[in-house]
Amino acid sequence: MAAGILRKLLFLVLIAVAATGASARAAPTASVTRTCHTEVAAGTDYATAAALPGLWTCGAGDWSIARPRAFVRFDLSGATRGEPLELSTRLTRFDHMKLIAIGTDGAVAMRDFGPNDLNFATTGWKMRAALPDPGSPLTRVVMRVDGARHVGLLSDARIGPESASATVARSELLLAWLCGLLSVPLIFNFAFYRVLRQSFVLWHASAVLFMLVHTVTASGLINRFVTFSMMQISVLSAFSWGLGIACAAIFLIGLIEPGKLSRRNIWSLRAIVPWVLVWTTFYLFADGALRGLATPLYNASFFPVIVAFVWAMATAARRGSRAVRFQILAWTPLLLACVVRLVTSVELFGLAPQGMMVAQHVAIGLEIVITSLGVADRFLIIKRQRDNAIAHTKILAGLAERDPLTGLYNRRAIEARFSELIADGFRTMAVIDLDQFKAVNDTYGHTVGDSVLQTVAVALMPESDTIAVRMGGEEFLLLLRGRNAADRAERRRQAIPSRVASEMPGLEQLVTASMGLVEYAADTAADFAEIYRRCDELLYNAKDDGRNRTRKARIGKPTPRSAAA
Repeated sequence: MAAGILRKLLFLVLIAVAATGASARAAPTASVTRTCHTEVAAGTDYATAAALPGLWTCGAGDWSIARPRAFVRFDLSGATRGEPLELSTRLTRFDHMKLIAIGTDGAVAMRDFGPNDLNFATTGWKMRAALPDPGSPLTRVVMRVDGARHVGLLSDARIGPESASATVARSELLLAWLCGLLSVPLIFNFAFYRVLRQSFVLWHASAVLFMLVHTVTASGLINRFVTFSMMQISVLSAFSWGLGIACAAIFLIGLIEPGKLSRRNIWSLRAIVPWVLVWTTFYLFADGALRGLATPLYNASFFPVIVAFVWAMATAARRGSRAVRFQILAWTPLLLACVVRLVTSVELFGLAPQGMMVAQHVAIGLEIVITSLGVADRFLIIKRQRDNAIAHTKILAGLAERDPLTGLYNRRAIEARFSELIADGFRTMAVIDLDQFKAVNDTYGHTVGDSVLQTVAVALMPESDTIAVRMGGEEFLLLLRGRNAADRAERRRQAIPSRVASEMPGLEQLVTASMGLVEYAADTAADFAEIYRRCDELLYNAKDDGRNRTRKARIGKPTPRSAAA
Protein backbone atom coordinates (compact mmCIF):
# COMPACT_ATOMS: atom_id res chain seq x y z
CA MET A 1 0.00 0.00 0.00
CA ALA A 2 2.79 2.39 0.93
CA ALA A 3 4.57 1.61 -2.33
CA GLY A 4 1.38 2.42 -4.26
CA ILE A 5 1.00 5.75 -2.51
CA LEU A 6 4.66 6.53 -3.17
CA ARG A 7 4.23 5.81 -6.88
CA LYS A 8 1.28 8.18 -7.03
CA LEU A 9 3.20 10.93 -5.23
CA LEU A 10 6.20 10.52 -7.50
CA PHE A 11 3.84 10.63 -10.49
CA LEU A 12 2.51 14.00 -9.26
CA VAL A 13 6.04 15.34 -8.90
CA LEU A 14 6.96 14.16 -12.40
CA ILE A 15 3.86 15.87 -13.76
CA ALA A 16 4.93 19.08 -12.04
CA VAL A 17 8.44 18.71 -13.44
CA ALA A 18 7.09 18.17 -16.94
CA ALA A 19 4.72 21.10 -16.66
CA THR A 20 7.37 23.45 -15.39
CA GLY A 21 9.89 22.20 -17.94
CA ALA A 22 7.35 22.72 -20.70
CA SER A 23 6.60 26.21 -19.48
CA ALA A 24 10.30 27.01 -19.44
CA ARG A 25 10.77 25.72 -22.99
CA ALA A 26 7.69 27.64 -24.11
CA ALA A 27 9.21 30.95 -23.06
CA PRO A 28 8.57 33.63 -25.71
CA THR A 29 11.96 33.74 -27.45
CA ALA A 30 10.84 33.27 -31.07
CA SER A 31 12.24 36.65 -32.15
CA VAL A 32 15.74 35.83 -30.82
CA THR A 33 17.95 34.28 -33.49
CA ARG A 34 21.12 34.03 -31.46
CA THR A 35 22.26 34.57 -27.87
CA CYS A 36 25.91 35.25 -27.06
CA HIS A 37 27.65 36.07 -23.79
CA THR A 38 31.02 37.02 -22.37
CA GLU A 39 32.59 38.27 -19.17
CA VAL A 40 35.15 41.04 -18.93
CA ALA A 41 37.05 43.20 -16.50
CA ALA A 42 35.33 45.99 -14.62
CA GLY A 43 34.92 49.16 -16.65
CA THR A 44 34.98 47.45 -20.06
CA ASP A 45 32.23 48.94 -22.24
CA TYR A 46 30.16 47.15 -24.84
CA ALA A 47 31.93 48.72 -27.81
CA THR A 48 35.26 47.37 -26.58
CA ALA A 49 33.85 43.92 -25.90
CA ALA A 50 32.02 43.80 -29.26
CA ALA A 51 35.29 44.52 -31.08
CA LEU A 52 36.75 41.29 -29.72
CA PRO A 53 34.60 38.51 -31.22
CA GLY A 54 36.87 35.84 -29.79
CA LEU A 55 35.65 36.73 -26.32
CA TRP A 56 32.05 35.75 -27.06
CA THR A 57 30.38 32.38 -26.62
CA CYS A 58 27.19 31.84 -28.58
CA GLY A 59 24.63 29.28 -27.46
CA ALA A 60 24.04 27.64 -24.11
CA GLY A 61 26.96 26.66 -21.92
CA ASP A 62 30.11 28.13 -20.39
CA TRP A 63 28.14 30.60 -18.30
CA SER A 64 30.30 32.24 -15.65
CA ILE A 65 30.28 35.15 -13.21
CA ALA A 66 33.92 34.80 -12.20
CA ARG A 67 34.77 38.25 -13.58
CA PRO A 68 33.12 41.45 -12.34
CA ARG A 69 31.23 42.37 -15.54
CA ALA A 70 29.26 40.22 -17.97
CA PHE A 71 27.43 40.85 -21.25
CA VAL A 72 24.56 38.90 -22.80
CA ARG A 73 23.71 39.81 -26.41
CA PHE A 74 20.43 38.92 -28.10
CA ASP A 75 20.27 39.14 -31.91
CA LEU A 76 16.66 39.70 -32.99
CA SER A 77 14.67 39.33 -36.16
CA GLY A 78 11.12 40.31 -36.89
CA ALA A 79 10.77 42.63 -33.91
CA THR A 80 8.69 45.50 -35.23
CA ARG A 81 8.70 48.89 -33.60
CA GLY A 82 5.87 49.31 -31.16
CA GLU A 83 5.76 45.68 -30.16
CA PRO A 84 6.25 45.83 -26.33
CA LEU A 85 9.16 43.62 -25.40
CA GLU A 86 10.78 42.97 -22.03
CA LEU A 87 13.77 41.23 -20.51
CA SER A 88 12.97 38.50 -18.00
CA THR A 89 15.56 36.64 -15.99
CA ARG A 90 16.20 34.86 -12.72
CA LEU A 91 15.54 36.92 -9.60
CA THR A 92 18.97 37.25 -8.08
CA ARG A 93 21.12 40.01 -6.70
CA PHE A 94 23.49 42.17 -8.73
CA ASP A 95 25.18 45.55 -8.34
CA HIS A 96 24.14 47.26 -11.55
CA MET A 97 22.46 46.46 -14.87
CA LYS A 98 22.30 48.31 -18.15
CA LEU A 99 20.04 47.42 -21.08
CA ILE A 100 21.18 48.58 -24.50
CA ALA A 101 18.60 48.41 -27.35
CA ILE A 102 19.90 48.85 -30.92
CA GLY A 103 17.52 49.58 -33.77
CA THR A 104 17.76 48.65 -37.44
CA ASP A 105 18.82 52.22 -38.28
CA GLY A 106 21.67 52.09 -35.79
CA ALA A 107 19.85 54.12 -33.13
CA VAL A 108 20.73 53.18 -29.58
CA ALA A 109 18.63 53.49 -26.42
CA MET A 110 19.95 52.64 -22.98
CA ARG A 111 18.45 52.20 -19.56
CA ASP A 112 20.16 51.66 -16.19
CA PHE A 113 18.78 49.56 -13.35
CA GLY A 114 19.65 49.13 -9.72
CA PRO A 115 18.89 45.89 -7.81
CA ASN A 116 15.39 47.07 -6.84
CA ASP A 117 14.41 48.79 -10.09
CA LEU A 118 13.16 45.65 -11.85
CA ASN A 119 9.67 44.25 -11.49
CA PHE A 120 9.56 41.09 -9.41
CA ALA A 121 7.27 38.42 -10.83
CA THR A 122 4.57 36.83 -8.69
CA THR A 123 5.58 33.33 -9.80
CA GLY A 124 8.71 31.62 -11.00
CA TRP A 125 11.35 33.58 -9.05
CA LYS A 126 11.70 35.98 -11.98
CA MET A 127 12.31 39.68 -12.47
CA ARG A 128 11.40 41.72 -15.53
CA ALA A 129 12.31 45.02 -17.14
CA ALA A 130 10.81 46.78 -20.16
CA LEU A 131 13.30 47.32 -22.99
CA PRO A 132 14.29 50.88 -23.93
CA ASP A 133 12.90 52.09 -27.26
CA PRO A 134 15.53 53.23 -29.83
CA GLY A 135 12.81 54.60 -32.13
CA SER A 136 13.14 51.89 -34.80
CA PRO A 137 12.59 48.13 -34.99
CA LEU A 138 14.99 46.24 -32.72
CA THR A 139 17.84 44.25 -34.16
CA ARG A 140 19.92 43.66 -31.03
CA VAL A 141 19.56 43.90 -27.23
CA VAL A 142 22.54 43.82 -24.89
CA MET A 143 22.35 43.21 -21.15
CA ARG A 144 25.34 44.39 -19.17
CA VAL A 145 25.55 43.17 -15.56
CA ASP A 146 27.99 44.14 -12.85
CA GLY A 147 28.43 41.98 -9.75
CA ALA A 148 25.97 39.19 -10.59
CA ARG A 149 25.71 36.76 -7.68
CA HIS A 150 24.16 33.86 -9.59
CA VAL A 151 24.95 32.61 -13.06
CA GLY A 152 21.22 32.14 -13.62
CA LEU A 153 20.90 35.90 -13.99
CA LEU A 154 22.72 35.44 -17.32
CA SER A 155 21.67 31.96 -18.45
CA ASP A 156 17.96 32.46 -17.68
CA ALA A 157 17.71 35.82 -19.46
CA ARG A 158 15.01 35.92 -22.16
CA ILE A 159 13.58 38.54 -24.51
CA GLY A 160 9.89 38.33 -25.21
CA PRO A 161 6.52 40.11 -25.12
CA GLU A 162 5.63 41.96 -21.96
CA SER A 163 3.63 39.81 -19.52
CA ALA A 164 0.38 40.84 -17.94
CA SER A 165 1.42 40.97 -14.30
CA ALA A 166 -2.14 41.26 -13.06
CA THR A 167 -3.11 37.90 -14.55
CA VAL A 168 -3.30 35.05 -12.07
CA ALA A 169 -1.46 32.09 -13.58
CA ARG A 170 -2.40 28.49 -12.97
CA SER A 171 0.88 27.97 -11.18
CA GLU A 172 -0.10 30.75 -8.76
CA LEU A 173 -3.34 28.96 -7.94
CA LEU A 174 -1.42 25.72 -7.39
CA LEU A 175 1.10 27.43 -5.15
CA ALA A 176 -1.62 29.27 -3.22
CA TRP A 177 -3.32 25.93 -2.65
CA LEU A 178 -0.01 24.47 -1.45
CA CYS A 179 0.49 27.35 0.97
CA GLY A 180 -2.98 26.77 2.38
CA LEU A 181 -2.15 23.08 2.69
CA LEU A 182 1.04 23.90 4.58
CA SER A 183 -0.90 26.06 7.04
CA VAL A 184 -3.11 23.21 8.24
CA PRO A 185 -0.36 21.15 9.99
CA LEU A 186 0.56 24.19 12.10
CA ILE A 187 -2.84 24.04 13.81
CA PHE A 188 -2.63 20.29 14.36
CA ASN A 189 0.92 20.53 15.73
CA PHE A 190 -0.03 22.98 18.44
CA ALA A 191 -3.13 20.90 19.24
CA PHE A 192 -0.95 17.79 19.55
CA TYR A 193 1.53 19.62 21.79
CA ARG A 194 -1.20 20.71 24.19
CA VAL A 195 -2.18 17.09 24.70
CA LEU A 196 1.24 15.47 24.61
CA ARG A 197 4.23 17.66 25.47
CA GLN A 198 6.70 16.21 22.99
CA SER A 199 9.38 18.57 21.65
CA PHE A 200 9.45 16.96 18.20
CA VAL A 201 5.95 18.37 17.59
CA LEU A 202 7.30 21.92 18.03
CA TRP A 203 10.26 21.17 15.76
CA HIS A 204 7.85 19.95 13.10
CA ALA A 205 5.75 23.10 13.52
CA SER A 206 8.90 25.20 13.08
CA ALA A 207 9.90 23.25 9.97
CA VAL A 208 6.41 23.70 8.50
CA LEU A 209 6.47 27.43 9.24
CA PHE A 210 9.86 27.95 7.59
CA MET A 211 8.87 25.85 4.57
CA LEU A 212 5.69 27.88 4.25
CA VAL A 213 7.70 31.12 4.32
CA HIS A 214 10.11 29.69 1.74
CA THR A 215 7.30 28.58 -0.57
CA VAL A 216 5.57 31.96 -0.39
CA THR A 217 8.86 33.78 -0.97
CA ALA A 218 10.62 31.57 -3.51
CA SER A 219 7.48 31.12 -5.58
CA GLY A 220 7.07 34.89 -5.87
CA LEU A 221 3.61 34.92 -4.29
CA ILE A 222 4.90 37.28 -1.64
CA ASN A 223 5.28 39.96 -4.31
CA ARG A 224 1.51 40.07 -4.62
CA PHE A 225 1.14 41.33 -1.08
CA VAL A 226 4.39 42.86 0.22
CA THR A 227 7.06 45.04 -1.34
CA PHE A 228 10.48 43.78 -0.33
CA SER A 229 13.89 44.70 -1.65
CA MET A 230 15.83 42.10 -3.60
CA MET A 231 18.18 41.67 -0.67
CA GLN A 232 15.30 41.09 1.73
CA ILE A 233 13.68 38.54 -0.58
CA SER A 234 16.99 36.71 -1.07
CA VAL A 235 17.75 36.56 2.65
CA LEU A 236 14.21 35.50 3.52
CA SER A 237 14.16 32.77 0.87
CA ALA A 238 17.59 31.35 1.64
CA PHE A 239 17.35 31.39 5.43
CA SER A 240 13.78 30.05 5.54
CA TRP A 241 14.92 27.11 3.40
CA GLY A 242 18.01 26.50 5.53
CA LEU A 243 16.16 26.81 8.83
CA GLY A 244 13.39 24.55 7.53
CA ILE A 245 15.95 21.85 6.73
CA ALA A 246 17.66 22.35 10.11
CA CYS A 247 14.38 22.04 12.04
CA ALA A 248 13.44 18.98 10.00
CA ALA A 249 16.72 17.31 11.02
CA ILE A 250 16.13 17.92 14.74
CA PHE A 251 12.50 16.86 14.30
CA LEU A 252 13.62 13.56 12.77
CA ILE A 253 15.80 12.82 15.82
CA GLY A 254 12.84 13.32 18.16
CA LEU A 255 10.30 11.54 15.97
CA ILE A 256 12.18 8.27 15.46
CA GLU A 257 11.71 5.82 18.31
CA PRO A 258 14.54 5.56 20.87
CA GLY A 259 17.30 3.19 19.84
CA LYS A 260 16.39 3.23 16.14
CA LEU A 261 19.11 5.76 15.22
CA SER A 262 22.81 5.30 15.88
CA ARG A 263 24.86 7.90 17.71
CA ARG A 264 26.53 8.81 14.44
CA ASN A 265 23.13 9.33 12.83
CA ILE A 266 22.10 11.68 15.62
CA TRP A 267 25.41 13.53 15.46
CA SER A 268 25.17 13.97 11.68
CA LEU A 269 21.58 15.24 11.87
CA ARG A 270 22.47 17.74 14.59
CA ALA A 271 25.48 18.88 12.56
CA ILE A 272 23.10 19.88 9.76
CA VAL A 273 21.97 22.91 11.78
CA PRO A 274 25.29 24.82 11.87
CA TRP A 275 26.25 23.40 8.47
CA VAL A 276 23.30 24.89 6.55
CA LEU A 277 23.45 28.18 8.47
CA VAL A 278 27.15 28.66 7.66
CA TRP A 279 26.71 27.86 3.97
CA THR A 280 23.58 29.98 3.67
CA THR A 281 25.45 32.94 5.12
CA PHE A 282 28.35 32.30 2.77
CA TYR A 283 25.99 32.06 -0.21
CA LEU A 284 24.32 35.36 0.59
CA PHE A 285 27.30 37.48 1.52
CA ALA A 286 30.43 36.04 -0.15
CA ASP A 287 32.06 38.69 -2.33
CA GLY A 288 35.20 39.44 -4.26
CA ALA A 289 37.00 36.40 -5.59
CA LEU A 290 34.52 34.13 -3.76
CA ARG A 291 31.43 35.64 -5.39
CA GLY A 292 31.54 33.35 -8.41
CA LEU A 293 31.99 30.29 -6.17
CA ALA A 294 29.15 31.11 -3.79
CA THR A 295 26.35 29.41 -5.73
CA PRO A 296 28.13 26.17 -6.78
CA LEU A 297 29.60 25.68 -3.31
CA TYR A 298 26.23 26.41 -1.71
CA ASN A 299 24.53 23.88 -3.99
CA ALA A 300 27.24 21.31 -3.29
CA SER A 301 26.81 21.80 0.47
CA PHE A 302 23.41 20.11 0.29
CA PHE A 303 24.78 16.77 -0.90
CA PRO A 304 26.10 15.92 2.62
CA VAL A 305 22.72 16.98 4.03
CA ILE A 306 20.92 14.59 1.69
CA VAL A 307 23.36 11.82 2.62
CA ALA A 308 22.73 12.44 6.36
CA PHE A 309 18.95 12.21 5.92
CA VAL A 310 19.09 9.11 3.72
CA TRP A 311 21.58 7.42 6.05
CA ALA A 312 19.48 8.13 9.14
CA MET A 313 16.27 6.89 7.53
CA ALA A 314 17.99 3.76 6.21
CA THR A 315 19.38 2.97 9.68
CA ALA A 316 16.00 3.49 11.35
CA ALA A 317 14.26 1.35 8.73
CA ARG A 318 16.82 -1.43 9.18
CA ARG A 319 16.23 -1.35 12.94
CA GLY A 320 12.48 -1.72 12.54
CA SER A 321 11.26 1.85 13.10
CA ARG A 322 7.60 2.42 12.36
CA ALA A 323 7.84 6.22 12.31
CA VAL A 324 10.53 6.26 9.62
CA ARG A 325 8.16 4.64 7.11
CA PHE A 326 6.23 7.90 6.90
CA GLN A 327 9.49 9.85 6.63
CA ILE A 328 10.74 7.74 3.73
CA LEU A 329 7.42 8.20 1.97
CA ALA A 330 7.43 11.94 2.69
CA TRP A 331 11.05 12.76 1.86
CA THR A 332 11.54 10.69 -1.30
CA PRO A 333 9.80 13.18 -3.68
CA LEU A 334 11.53 16.17 -2.06
CA LEU A 335 14.96 14.55 -2.07
CA LEU A 336 14.52 13.56 -5.71
CA ALA A 337 13.48 17.10 -6.62
CA CYS A 338 16.47 18.52 -4.73
CA VAL A 339 18.90 16.09 -6.37
CA VAL A 340 17.56 16.92 -9.82
CA ARG A 341 17.86 20.65 -9.10
CA LEU A 342 21.41 20.26 -7.83
CA VAL A 343 22.46 18.13 -10.79
CA THR A 344 20.80 20.39 -13.34
CA SER A 345 22.39 23.43 -11.72
CA VAL A 346 25.44 22.52 -13.76
CA GLU A 347 23.12 22.03 -16.76
CA LEU A 348 24.42 18.59 -17.64
CA PHE A 349 21.05 17.68 -19.08
CA GLY A 350 20.13 20.94 -20.72
CA LEU A 351 17.45 21.73 -18.12
CA ALA A 352 17.41 25.04 -16.33
CA PRO A 353 17.29 24.48 -12.55
CA GLN A 354 14.61 27.18 -12.33
CA GLY A 355 12.25 24.79 -14.12
CA MET A 356 12.25 22.61 -10.99
CA MET A 357 10.99 25.32 -8.62
CA VAL A 358 7.29 24.48 -8.81
CA ALA A 359 8.09 20.77 -8.64
CA GLN A 360 10.10 21.41 -5.49
CA HIS A 361 7.23 23.38 -3.94
CA VAL A 362 4.85 20.51 -4.73
CA ALA A 363 7.31 18.07 -3.15
CA ILE A 364 7.53 20.28 -0.05
CA GLY A 365 3.75 20.22 0.24
CA LEU A 366 3.68 16.44 -0.05
CA GLU A 367 6.46 16.10 2.50
CA ILE A 368 4.64 18.27 5.04
CA VAL A 369 1.31 16.47 4.61
CA ILE A 370 2.76 12.95 4.82
CA THR A 371 5.04 13.90 7.70
CA SER A 372 2.03 15.33 9.52
CA LEU A 373 0.34 11.95 9.15
CA GLY A 374 3.49 10.39 10.58
CA VAL A 375 3.39 12.84 13.50
CA ALA A 376 -0.24 11.92 14.16
CA ASP A 377 0.62 8.21 14.06
CA ARG A 378 3.59 8.69 16.40
CA PHE A 379 1.43 10.87 18.64
CA LEU A 380 -1.17 8.13 19.00
CA ILE A 381 1.50 5.52 19.74
CA ILE A 382 3.19 7.69 22.39
CA LYS A 383 -0.20 8.54 23.91
CA ARG A 384 -1.08 4.85 24.04
CA GLN A 385 2.28 4.06 25.64
CA ARG A 386 1.82 6.86 28.15
CA ASP A 387 -1.71 5.73 29.00
CA ASN A 388 -0.48 2.16 29.45
CA ALA A 389 2.35 3.39 31.67
CA ILE A 390 -0.09 5.42 33.76
CA ALA A 391 -2.44 2.45 34.04
CA HIS A 392 0.49 0.21 35.01
CA THR A 393 1.60 2.76 37.59
CA LYS A 394 -1.90 2.87 39.00
CA ILE A 395 -1.96 -0.91 39.17
CA LEU A 396 1.37 -0.92 41.00
CA ALA A 397 0.16 1.85 43.27
CA GLY A 398 -3.00 -0.13 43.93
CA LEU A 399 -0.97 -3.21 44.73
CA ALA A 400 1.17 -1.16 47.11
CA GLU A 401 -2.00 0.02 48.85
CA ARG A 402 -3.54 -3.44 49.12
CA ASP A 403 -2.98 -6.26 51.55
CA PRO A 404 -1.80 -9.21 49.41
CA LEU A 405 -3.61 -11.83 51.52
CA THR A 406 -7.11 -10.34 51.82
CA GLY A 407 -7.14 -7.76 49.01
CA LEU A 408 -8.27 -5.08 51.46
CA TYR A 409 -6.58 -1.68 51.73
CA ASN A 410 -3.58 -1.43 54.01
CA ARG A 411 -2.92 1.24 56.62
CA ARG A 412 -0.70 3.37 54.34
CA ALA A 413 -3.44 3.70 51.73
CA ILE A 414 -5.98 5.07 54.25
CA GLU A 415 -3.72 7.13 56.43
CA ALA A 416 -2.35 9.11 53.46
CA ARG A 417 -5.82 10.30 52.40
CA PHE A 418 -7.60 10.37 55.74
CA SER A 419 -8.41 14.10 55.58
CA GLU A 420 -10.01 13.61 52.16
CA LEU A 421 -12.09 10.74 53.49
CA ILE A 422 -13.33 12.88 56.37
CA ALA A 423 -14.35 15.55 53.85
CA ASP A 424 -16.18 12.83 51.87
CA GLY A 425 -18.26 11.95 54.93
CA PHE A 426 -16.37 9.00 56.45
CA ARG A 427 -16.79 10.01 60.10
CA THR A 428 -16.94 6.64 61.84
CA MET A 429 -13.87 4.51 62.54
CA ALA A 430 -14.01 1.01 63.99
CA VAL A 431 -11.03 -1.19 64.90
CA ILE A 432 -11.81 -4.93 64.95
CA ASP A 433 -9.56 -7.62 66.40
CA LEU A 434 -10.23 -11.37 66.29
CA ASP A 435 -10.45 -12.95 69.73
CA GLN A 436 -7.81 -15.51 70.64
CA PHE A 437 -6.75 -15.90 67.00
CA LYS A 438 -3.33 -17.23 68.04
CA ALA A 439 -5.02 -20.41 69.16
CA VAL A 440 -6.34 -20.94 65.62
CA ASN A 441 -2.83 -20.68 64.15
CA ASP A 442 -1.35 -22.91 66.86
CA THR A 443 -4.03 -25.58 66.50
CA TYR A 444 -4.76 -25.63 62.78
CA GLY A 445 -1.67 -24.01 61.27
CA HIS A 446 -1.05 -20.74 59.49
CA THR A 447 -2.64 -21.91 56.25
CA VAL A 448 -5.99 -22.31 58.00
CA GLY A 449 -5.36 -19.06 59.82
CA ASP A 450 -4.86 -17.27 56.50
CA SER A 451 -8.14 -18.75 55.23
CA VAL A 452 -9.90 -17.42 58.33
CA LEU A 453 -8.52 -13.94 57.68
CA GLN A 454 -9.70 -14.07 54.06
CA THR A 455 -13.17 -15.11 55.22
CA VAL A 456 -13.26 -12.26 57.74
CA ALA A 457 -12.39 -9.83 54.95
CA VAL A 458 -15.45 -11.04 53.05
CA ALA A 459 -17.64 -10.73 56.17
CA LEU A 460 -16.64 -7.08 56.55
CA MET A 461 -18.31 -6.40 53.17
CA PRO A 462 -16.48 -3.28 51.87
CA GLU A 463 -18.63 -1.13 49.57
CA SER A 464 -19.08 2.50 48.55
CA ASP A 465 -19.96 3.69 52.08
CA THR A 466 -17.77 1.23 53.96
CA ILE A 467 -14.01 0.90 53.57
CA ALA A 468 -12.36 -2.16 55.06
CA VAL A 469 -8.65 -2.16 55.97
CA ARG A 470 -6.35 -4.87 57.22
CA MET A 471 -4.06 -3.20 59.72
CA GLY A 472 -1.89 -6.28 60.24
CA GLY A 473 -2.12 -9.70 61.84
CA GLU A 474 -5.73 -10.32 62.89
CA GLU A 475 -6.59 -6.62 63.24
CA PHE A 476 -8.95 -4.86 60.82
CA LEU A 477 -10.31 -1.33 60.52
CA LEU A 478 -13.58 0.01 59.14
CA LEU A 479 -14.29 3.53 57.90
CA LEU A 480 -17.99 4.25 57.42
CA ARG A 481 -20.21 7.11 56.31
CA GLY A 482 -23.93 7.69 56.07
CA ARG A 483 -26.78 6.96 58.42
CA ASN A 484 -26.53 4.22 61.08
CA ALA A 485 -22.81 3.82 60.50
CA ALA A 486 -22.25 2.42 64.00
CA ASP A 487 -25.06 -0.13 63.58
CA ARG A 488 -23.69 -1.25 60.20
CA ALA A 489 -20.23 -1.71 61.71
CA GLU A 490 -21.74 -3.77 64.53
CA ARG A 491 -23.62 -6.02 62.11
CA ARG A 492 -20.38 -6.72 60.28
CA ARG A 493 -18.63 -7.64 63.55
CA GLN A 494 -21.44 -9.96 64.53
CA ALA A 495 -21.40 -11.61 61.07
CA ILE A 496 -17.82 -12.81 61.49
CA PRO A 497 -18.47 -15.97 63.63
CA SER A 498 -21.30 -17.27 61.44
CA ARG A 499 -19.43 -16.50 58.22
CA VAL A 500 -16.26 -18.29 59.33
CA ALA A 501 -18.24 -21.25 60.61
CA SER A 502 -20.13 -21.49 57.31
CA GLU A 503 -17.07 -21.19 55.07
CA MET A 504 -14.83 -23.42 57.20
CA PRO A 505 -16.91 -26.30 58.61
CA GLY A 506 -13.83 -28.21 59.75
CA LEU A 507 -12.90 -25.46 62.17
CA GLU A 508 -14.27 -26.50 65.56
CA GLN A 509 -13.27 -23.27 67.33
CA LEU A 510 -15.73 -20.35 67.15
CA VAL A 511 -14.01 -17.21 65.82
CA THR A 512 -15.36 -14.02 67.41
CA ALA A 513 -14.20 -10.40 67.30
CA SER A 514 -14.05 -7.37 69.58
CA MET A 515 -14.41 -3.78 68.31
CA GLY A 516 -13.64 -0.24 69.40
CA LEU A 517 -15.63 2.40 67.54
CA VAL A 518 -15.36 6.19 67.42
CA GLU A 519 -17.68 8.69 65.72
CA TYR A 520 -16.18 12.10 65.06
CA ALA A 521 -17.46 15.41 63.72
CA ALA A 522 -16.42 16.80 60.32
CA ASP A 523 -14.59 19.71 61.97
CA THR A 524 -12.63 17.56 64.38
CA ALA A 525 -9.00 18.54 64.70
CA ALA A 526 -7.88 15.00 65.47
CA ASP A 527 -5.79 13.20 62.86
CA PHE A 528 -5.78 9.54 61.89
CA ALA A 529 -3.30 8.53 64.59
CA GLU A 530 -5.31 10.22 67.34
CA ILE A 531 -8.64 8.67 66.33
CA TYR A 532 -7.04 5.28 65.79
CA ARG A 533 -5.44 5.48 69.23
CA ARG A 534 -8.84 6.19 70.76
CA CYS A 535 -10.42 3.25 68.88
CA ASP A 536 -7.60 1.00 70.07
CA GLU A 537 -8.25 2.01 73.68
CA LEU A 538 -11.93 1.15 73.29
CA LEU A 539 -11.00 -2.16 71.64
CA TYR A 540 -8.90 -3.17 74.63
CA ASN A 541 -11.73 -2.13 76.93
CA ALA A 542 -13.96 -4.54 75.02
CA LYS A 543 -11.30 -7.27 75.38
CA ASP A 544 -10.98 -6.61 79.09
CA ASP A 545 -14.76 -6.77 79.49
CA GLY A 546 -14.90 -10.34 78.13
CA ARG A 547 -14.35 -10.07 74.33
CA ASN A 548 -16.92 -10.51 71.53
CA ARG A 549 -18.36 -7.06 72.12
CA THR A 550 -18.03 -3.38 71.13
CA ARG A 551 -17.09 -0.24 72.99
CA LYS A 552 -17.70 3.13 71.31
CA ALA A 553 -17.27 6.86 71.84
CA ARG A 554 -17.72 10.20 70.09
CA ILE A 555 -15.16 12.94 69.39
CA GLY A 556 -16.16 16.53 68.84
CA LYS A 557 -19.27 16.45 71.05
CA PRO A 558 -19.83 15.48 74.66
CA THR A 559 -18.78 11.87 75.00
CA PRO A 560 -21.57 9.62 76.27
CA ARG A 561 -20.90 6.82 78.73
CA SER A 562 -19.41 3.74 77.09
CA ALA A 563 -21.93 0.98 76.61
CA ALA A 564 -21.79 -2.57 75.46
CA ALA A 565 -23.18 -3.22 72.02
